[in-house]
Amino acid sequence: MLGYSVLHIFSPRSTGLALSIVSLIASGAPVFADSPGLPPQTKVRINIVQWMPTKGAYEKWDALGGEFQISQMGTLTLPVIGTLSVDKLDSEALAAEIATRLKAKIGLSETPEATVEIVDYPPVYVVGDVATPGEYKFQTGLTVLQALAMGGGERRLTEGSQSSLGTTELVGQLREMDNGILRGEIRIARLHAEMAGEKRIAFDPPMPRDKALAESIFKQEEALFKARANVLARQAKSFSELRVLLEAEIGTTEKKILGNDADIASVEKELAAMKSLVERGIALPTRQSDLERTLRSYHADRLDMVTAIMRARQNISEATRNLDGLYDRQLTEVAADLQLQQANLDQLQLKRETAQRLLLDSLAHGDPAVDQAGGSTLSYTVIRHTGDKVGQIPADETTLLQPGDVVRVAKSTAGSADVKTMDVLPQEESQ
Repeated sequence: MLGYSVLHIFSPRSTGLALSIVSLIASGAPVFADSPGLPPQTKVRINIVQWMPTKGAYEKWDALGGEFQISQMGTLTLPVIGTLSVDKLDSEALAAEIATRLKAKIGLSETPEATVEIVDYPPVYVVGDVATPGEYKFQTGLTVLQALAMGGGERRLTEGSQSSLGTTELVGQLREMDNGILRGEIRIARLHAEMAGEKRIAFDPPMPRDKALAESIFKQEEALFKARANVLARQAKSFSELRVLLEAEIGTTEKKILGNDADIASVEKELAAMKSLVERGIALPTRQSDLERTLRSYHADRLDMVTAIMRARQNISEATRNLDGLYDRQLTEVAADLQLQQANLDQLQLKRETAQRLLLDSLAHGDPAVDQAGGSTLSYTVIRHTGDKVGQIPADETTLLQPGDVVRVAKSTAGSADVKTMDVLPQEESQ
């Protein structure tokens, strides 16, 4: 079993804790350092503009920008570019990387301008012996003591109070989160099917406790999947029919041009004969003028028909671009939605793990009544995700937190001060 073993140091004011903090600083423990790059689940807003010399102004690419969320694996999925790793990249470095990739992907002569703005950091979680454990908004410079204050301070239980109400609430929260996870998994399966152009949603979930709910969610997503596919098919059909109509119009006009050319040849022949008769005085000049006006009219008609063909071919090209853009926009929207839904699912799973741990703590307490007169001390542990690993670090009230941290608060009675204990958290079975 791979365990999360946490060393809790009680009595924060003791000399032992001070020495431990000095030791952590000397060893370069990451708890006192700013997190490099952009942490997972950070929401960013990306804007991309390109200088257009022909217009003399910047043009904003709304289709490539917008708000996106970094996944739990530290990746960002963007339109056109695809998935890129943001590991150890700050906002400026990420913006430069996006601009460079866009230039190479699209084949631009000049690098576009990209900006990355942090909209929201991942929240922090406060659990354990606090009045109101839960999720709280992260702010730069947030310390453990401030997180404890956001959680309502130390939990104080009166004599005879039990955790049955909290346990009931946690069980309800876990049930609600299970339903949310199930809904998110089915929605992600629907988005994968849309991206792959499948005819149906492929989803084979584990046996849920509420099978009726799973079937209901699947039917809702299936109805949405079919409706979106029908809308896309209708729009694509409209563009295709427009192209066929324009091509038929070109064919008809080309036949008219052939008839017009025959008329022009006939008039030119007649005009040549008439000029000879006029020169010999056999025919009047007015007849020659009439033939010349008729010839000019035929040439003008031919020019109009050639222009109509060029315009129709231009409309065919535009319809083709619109048809291609229709699928591109659909894939872009689905990719952005998929990235957002995956991030929401990851966050919901993390919340479920936190709630499950709270429930285990609540069940393990038994009688949580504490002799308030005897006094108690608090110890703190920061649970931090780093890549695919979870590290647990002893902390004190002044420890700076990073986005996504889980602050666990544990209470000890006066008799256990300055005692180091081992708290074993849920473990994963090693292979």
